[in-house]
Amino acid sequence: MTGSSRTVCIAGHIGVGHVHSHSGLIQDDSLGYASAVALLRKFFDFNTSVRKVSTHSLRTICVETEDGGFGCASPRRGLTTFEVEMLRDLEGTDASLPHLATLKVFGRMYGNGCLEAPVAVEYSLAEAVLDTLARRIQGFILRKDDVTDDIVGGVEVNLEGGTLSILLTVNGSRSGVGPVEDLEGNVPLGVKGEVMKALGVLATPTVILESKAFIPALEGKVIWTSPLLRYNREYDNIVVAEAIRNALEEGKMNYIEVDDAYPRFSRSLESVRHVLVESLKGEVLKLESSKEALEKSTAIANLAKLICEDFGGVSFMSEDLSEVVGFSGVVPGTGAVVSLAVGNAYIQSNGIPYATYDDTVLLANIALEAAKKLHSNYDKAMEVLRGRYRTPTDDAWGFPLR
Repeated sequence: MTGSSRTVCIAGHIGVGHVHSHSGLIQDDSLGYASAVALLRKFFDFNTSVRKVSTHSLRTICVETEDGGFGCASPRRGLTTFEVEMLRDLEGTDASLPHLATLKVFGRMYGNGCLEAPVAVEYSLAEAVLDTLARRIQGFILRKDDVTDDIVGGVEVNLEGGTLSILLTVNGSRSGVGPVEDLEGNVPLGVKGEVMKALGVLATPTVILESKAFIPALEGKVIWTSPLLRYNREYDNIVVAEAIRNALEEGKMNYIEVDDAYPRFSRSLESVRHVLVESLKGEVLKLESSKEALEKSTAIANLAKLICEDFGGVSFMSEDLSEVVGFSGVVPGTGAVVSLAVGNAYIQSNGIPYATYDDTVLLANIALEAAKKLHSNYDKAMEVLRGRYRTPTDDAWGFPLR
């Protein structure tokens, strides 16, 4: 277990294509990533506006930002000439809001291979931003995994109380069939582990920035939008949670706190998968016995909904890994999660959550204030971390993780 002296980490990721989940959850899973970019703007100058979009042989989409960052993706089933025309509308948008930019072109997005072009576009935008940061920020570390399509970057900045490391992750896929998010949160595996080691944040108090989401279980607590603080009081870092809470209260925000989130070692992801598979089998059996066109089309539509929406809640993470780090990728003992929740009125008005520039600034400010508080209470945060830390590796649990 390593970590630099008084180093706090703020980590944000984008789960490319992860919009829907089981139980009716709908989200913009780019907010954490976009908020980390907004935080970097407080320290560095860069331009992430889309300068040019190009396509090649109806197979590949490439995005270039004003500061020369590139991102490319190739939808598995290619593009149509009409989609190529639509992609021109990306020019002039802000690639650091990749979900919003994609929605403005396509209107909506589904993962799991259901709508590959929008997911691939979102990936290319997110990659172009990280490439921009690597070009414009001295000392910015960037790593890519050509197998998983994960891209991870990060940089250190100095605060009055210590060092702040800002960590950004793009979770694939380049072919538009995501979500695949084993490296979300602060999971120190693969190329993300390489970047975290270089930044000295393998085991560091961490504020994790997450999505803007409609969560049915919280529906009655949210009118329009509310900051959401989540952690597990038994496994996560309660000092980090306290720092986020204090930042929210000092900002006089009406926030929601959930202290029993992210259950560990309960096989919860496996249980959800089994339930959904049984639902899938039921619809397949209906299809098998159907002879009339309406019956067949209804069964097929129900299958499509399960695949395109509900199964997003089980495909995004490996099950053994989720046992250790929970659904937001929080290594035990290290951190807590802050995000935005939206209510039913928001969904009725907009149909789908999407992060705005103001949302990213709000979350960035919360995270920065929490980081400052953690520098002031660093020893206590590290005491909790040392007592609860568990690394998600073969050595610790015997799980076949890379």
